[in-house]
Order: sequence, then structure tokens, then C-alpha cells
Amino acid sequence: MADLARALEDRHPDNFRKHSLMIAAASVIVEDGKLLLVRDTHGFWSSVGGWVDEGERPDEAVLREVREELSVQAEVTEVLHPHLEWRAERATDGSGFLLFVYRLRLLSRDFKLLESEITEARWASPADWPGLPMLPYVRALLEARTGEWLATD
Repeated sequence: MADLARALEDRHPDNFRKHSLMIAAASVIVEDGKLLLVRDTHGFWSSVGGWVDEGERPDEAVLREVREELSVQAEVTEVLHPHLEWRAERATDGSGFLLFVYRLRLLSRDFKLLESEITEARWASPADWPGLPMLPYVRALLEARTGEWLATD
């Protein structure tokens, strides 16, 4: 016979190992085989994205980041495979990193960059990427996912 009380107790969150994860969301915005990349104030290129705020869904976060960083509206057209790092590089506390990835369609291309975070935006093909400074984990992710991200352009 089913024992609801016992089942709920056995599945109580306090009974399981916890994982400390940082949560972020990134955009994949493709046009004519090129990915929209932004350069941060440190000089490194990546797609538009950022941290998910407490209480915010990842899809809301990536749209907020596009509004903040580029001053344009966008819409989610596809949810892509997330990226998980169980141990984030250089994290001394053992925390991991979960990146939700969304294909977006821009509703405008009239960019006004958030100068405190972004210094430039450009469309770049995979052939352009070797000449662009990127953080190692950003480059690794772009190179690993190029086929997936550009396949449905």
C-alpha cells in the first residue's frame, strides 16, 4: 500500500547532497552564419548573457541582459542544450556553473551599448573567432557548440 507520509519524508530535500551552482543565461543570436558577440570592458568577447537574479527565470534573465547590454528587445525562439560545469574553474569553494542557452530573435538592431559593461558588438563567423580575445571557457563552449548553434540558421 502506498505510504504518502513515508514517501515525502524519504524525498525531503534535507536528505540529499546539495550542489552549489552559479546560474547564468546566454544568448545565441545568429544571422547569415554569424553569431552576435559583445566585447566586455576587459576586452574579452562572448555572447550576450549574464547571471540569473534570484526569483528570475533563466529565459527572463537572458532577455533582460539583451535589453540592458544592447538596449533592444528580443524574443526566445528556441531553448538549446544547457552547459554544466560541476566544478567551475578557479572556484575555491567547489561550486559549479549552470548555463542556460537560448536562441533569440532580435526585434531591433538599433544597439545602444551599456558602456559600463560592453564596449563593442559585432557579428562574427567561426572563422573570425581565433582573432578575438575570449576567456578560455567561453572559447571552449563556442567551439564545442558551433555546429548545434549555427545548424538551424
